[in-house]
Amino acid sequence: MKTRIQGNKASKYLLILFAVPALLNFLVFRYLPIFWALRTSFYDYSLLAGFRGFIGLGNYVTIFQDSAFLQSMGVTLRYFLYYVPSVVILALILGMFVSLPKPGVGFLRAIIFIPVVTSFVVVSIVWGMLLNKDVGMVNAILQNFGLPRIPFLMNTKTALPTVALISVWKNVGYSMIIIVAGLKGVDKSLYESAYLDGASSLRIYWSITLPMISRQLMFITIWATLQAFQSFVPIQTLTGGGPNKATNVIVYHIYNIGFNFGRMGYAISMSIVLLVILLLVSIIQMKMFKRDY
Repeated sequence: MKTRIQGNKASKYLLILFAVPALLNFLVFRYLPIFWALRTSFYDYSLLAGFRGFIGLGNYVTIFQDSAFLQSMGVTLRYFLYYVPSVVILALILGMFVSLPKPGVGFLRAIIFIPVVTSFVVVSIVWGMLLNKDVGMVNAILQNFGLPRIPFLMNTKTALPTVALISVWKNVGYSMIIIVAGLKGVDKSLYESAYLDGASSLRIYWSITLPMISRQLMFITIWATLQAFQSFVPIQTLTGGGPNKATNVIVYHIYNIGFNFGRMGYAISMSIVLLVILLLVSIIQMKMFKRDY
């Protein structure tokens, strides 16, 4: 009996030992940087000069008086409006289509998902070449049909929607798979009962399918929102925040302030404000789905 108790204790300590590396990873690479960043946001901190004095809430006061910050948040909001509805709607359409019991849908599902596992840097470079005004294939096709060449990434009106569409193409496959998983979990007897009652396909979709996959819809909406507010790679690779700051989203603006101008304390403050905004937006989105998670 005593040997068994000792064995149980040894197993418990062994399990704790296996968990230590993961706990250290969270402590050293997650929580400590968060606390350090929060502390640094109250200082005038530069990459070159280090800590130059405690300024309290000075950085946070400056943020809401900074026209560049407000402009970048406006650009981010427009990017959000382009990106999130497109991802959610396309994911619903594609998820429904590839869930049909037809030959070839498995292959189609794989084709749609391939961009998800492709590096965003590679995707951005390829699309940048395809959309090039002078030598890009897309503009060559437009010219063959007698249409003018379009500077997709060099025009203030088209640059942001173009980057958003590239991001949708890159990421919609992941949301589609989430929707497919949700559809697989819907009880088929609900559909059979609705058909027997004479409900139309649209009524069934609205009253049965959408409520039954509301968890999945909530997840992809919040996930797409986080992506929209944290978009960086396509902006850095394709436009560099231009033209004329038309694609200067908030994360790219923070990057410039912190690493190009060296105002790291101010950049960290903006990151914390962005974190609070994302938390509030996520809470609102969860409330909109009217579920208690």
